[in-house]
Amino acid sequence: MKKLVFLCIAACCLFGCQNAEKKAKQHGEAQIVQENGEKLTVEVELVNGKLRDVDIDETVEGKKQTKKELKEEYQMKQASSIGKEWYEQVAFFENYVEKKGIKDIKLNEEGKATNDDVRSGCTIAVDGFIKGIEEAVKNAEK
Repeated sequence: MKKLVFLCIAACCLFGCQNAEKKAKQHGEAQIVQENGEKLTVEVELVNGKLRDVDIDETVEGKKQTKKELKEEYQMKQASSIGKEWYEQVAFFENYVEKKGIKDIKLNEEGKATNDDVRSGCTIAVDGFIKGIEEAVKNAEK
């Protein structure tokens, strides 16, 4: 009888922990059509209410592939002041946001970050990314 009670308690603890973990993880998405007609897609994962995973991508007008899928074919590197392609700059920004969040990112009138630690790896406009992240977080919290 003691073994049965122990097994029941252990099972309740196990399933209770799994349910708590499921509740602790939340997934959110957002899609925004930008002024230039490109569609921005942002996916986030929150763990215990904190941003832990960010995925940002954009469509390219007239192309079937996204900017991340195009990689070097997007051909931003030669126009970049830091010599990085779009997907490389976005990967840097995603990692930055996962570690530090978005609340302290300052933007100029072009929508680009003015923080030196962001600009060291991402010089493209991020204002749309921030809006997408905010919307995806709200959707995850629903």
